[in-house]
Formats: sequence, C-alpha cells, structure tokens
Amino acid sequence: MTAFDLDLGHIEAACFAAVSEHFPHLSLRDVIAPPHQWFDAALARQIALHLMVRQFNLPKRRVVEMQQRSREAVNRALRTIDERLVDRPFASSYGAMAERAHILLIHRIEEAA
Repeated sequence: MTAFDLDLGHIEAACFAAVSEHFPHLSLRDVIAPPHQWFDAALARQIALHLMVRQFNLPKRRVVEMQQRSREAVNRALRTIDERLVDRPFASSYGAMAERAHILLIHRIEEAA
C-alpha cells in the first residue's frame, strides 16, 4: 500500500463519515452499501461519491476501483447530485457535509502522522 493509497482511504472514510453524520437514521454500513429500495441510503452514498470526485478531486476511475462500482453508477451519482445542488437547502446541506469531510480528513491525517 502506497502513501497515495493511504490518503485515498482517508478521503473515502472522511466522505462516508461526514455523510453518515448528516443521515443519523442510517448506519455507516447502510451508507456504504445501501439496501435495495432505500432511497435515502442510496442518496447518501451518491453524496459520498460526489464528495470524493468533486471536493477531493479523486479521479473517477479510482473511485470506481475503490468502490467496486461501474463507471455508469459513479457517473449517475455525479449527475444526480449535480442536479440536486441547484436546490438551495440541498446545496447548504451538501456544503456542510463537504466541510465536515475536509475536517475529518485533516484529523485522520494528523492521527496517522
């Protein structure tokens, strides 16, 4: 495992944790692997994927590999969240999750150092 892979793991964990905090009725496991027909869990996962790509600039192909998802699933998540961001309340919540993910990442990296 390289330092880059370690950083990717920290980014992934920070994104899922930040999103999970904003969906307190869902377990972290449900956000990572949403049960079928759970719209809110699927949305939470899409937000986490969006954070990885749009906020932390991870290449989509790396997210596809890390999450073992198809390129289409990742692209669909990005499109879905991009479309939802025109709604101010959603954008505000997304911004809070993005900020929290950045804070969690800093804490994870400091702890690893």
